[in-house]
Amino acid sequence: MPVYLALFRGINVSGHNLIKMDALKKLMHAEGYINVETYIQSGNVVFESPETNRDKIAKDLEILMYREYGHNVVIFILEEADLVKVIQKNPYTGPEPEGQGIKKFFVAFLSGIPTEAGIDQLKKYNRGDDVFKVIDNALYLKLAASAADSKLTNVFIENKMNIKATTRNWNTTLKMLEMLQARNKAV
Repeated sequence: MPVYLALFRGINVSGHNLIKMDALKKLMHAEGYINVETYIQSGNVVFESPETNRDKIAKDLEILMYREYGHNVVIFILEEADLVKVIQKNPYTGPEPEGQGIKKFFVAFLSGIPTEAGIDQLKKYNRGDDVFKVIDNALYLKLAASAADSKLTNVFIENKMNIKATTRNWNTTLKMLEMLQARNKAV
């Protein structure tokens, strides 16, 4: 049975779109998703499903979030191979965790491949010392300070590039791959 990673955009951020992960696990299980496991409170969910259409899974989960919580949540569905590719292509760091202190490496998962015009808009309005590179449908970020001090937020990225985005720090990205790999070995 296929193993998936769902990245929920914009839940449990700054007191908005609150969803408890235990409740989300129970809800997804009740809807037929199997072996649902979450990681931290920011909407990272590994699960199994007999459904093979990832767009359908995302849409079904988005409808479920609206029905249960009244939240319009964009959900990205990935498989292990997708995450391996994202990690291998990072131009700023390798497949090692960042360590302690301020996290500076992030990846924004994009809902599609952005246009050159969208990338140009992001470059044009990016102020400060933050750098980024777009490869396929991932936006790699190397921040000068902390994420809280960066203008490169999901909303900023979406507004400039006209594409949906959800961002994870590098350590979380690596942990998600670890969870997917462990699950795939067990299946």
